Amino acid sequence: MRTETIALRGRAEVKLTAYLLDASPELSNAALRPAVLVFPGGGYRGLSDREAEPVAMAYLAEGFQAFVLRYSVRTEFPEPLLDAEEALDVIRMRSAGWGVDPERIAAIGFSAGGHLAAALGTMGRVRPNALLLGYPCILSSMSEVLAVPIPSVHREIDERTPPAFLFAACDDTAAPVENTISFMRALDEKGIPFEAHIFQSGGHGLSLAKTHTSGGYRSNVNPRFAEWFALSVSWLREVLGDFSSDEDNSVPQARDAGRYGIDVAIGGMLARQECREAILELFPQLSDKKLAARASSYSLSIVNEALPVPHPDDRMRELDGKLRQIALK
Repeated sequence: MRTETIALRGRAEVKLTAYLLDASPELSNAALRPAVLVFPGGGYRGLSDREAEPVAMAYLAEGFQAFVLRYSVRTEFPEPLLDAEEALDVIRMRSAGWGVDPERIAAIGFSAGGHLAAALGTMGRVRPNALLLGYPCILSSMSEVLAVPIPSVHREIDERTPPAFLFAACDDTAAPVENTISFMRALDEKGIPFEAHIFQSGGHGLSLAKTHTSGGYRSNVNPRFAEWFALSVSWLREVLGDFSSDEDNSVPQARDAGRYGIDVAIGGMLARQECREAILELFPQLSDKKLAARASSYSLSIVNEALPVPHPDDRMRELDGKLRQIALK
């Protein structure tokens, strides 16, 4: 994994931090990954660390590339929205180098960050491909408790608004659940797909609702509310698509391959005397019945790679040639 932080809009305080999983030949189905852009909350007067890197790391562990935007605070709207638009532009522009699928980027925001994510999805010059809103501020009436006045973003939902996932708690007094319900109703009226989870309890500002994101406060730990994260991952995979995993990596039997060789299952070949003699000449350890039984479903190529000192390629090619000359019965 690597991280990279860049300043946006020529402002040192507006920063996009990328948390990037490394590419690997063993992860060829994840050369391009979906991504999650995180907007922490903080009432537009600050930014919550509890809703920033820990959230990014949680999505990283699920195979997403993750980004955290530290956007403008204590500045008039739409300044934060301009930050969010540039962040999304940068991610898409650098998507190839960052291993991101530019058409599979979700934005998640919490509280005031939820307002920003919703604004990006409804008013943005550019839009994410999915929205996740955690106990969001949606209504302009929230301006009374925020650092700056905000527009009611549910009124801005249009045909370009992406599918949304919402979660909140009934007992949230900081951002009353009517914010979430208003956005849900507007989505429904516009025919925009959404999924919502309104938990009976949880309050406000729980982030992942785990001990490591609690800041040491008991009220920020809630196992039931913490379920939102797993639900969001399954929803994202439904909306953005999952990693392909339908290839068969089992070693074929000789009868299926139509021949003997170093890339077919060992078990069937050891049962054939001619094959057995050729194999034991290079792999005498397979004369041990217990070892041979454990290795029966593997190929000789795989077994060779596991040896402390693998046989050289020319010896393996020689053995493969001998085995291929033996006709199947």
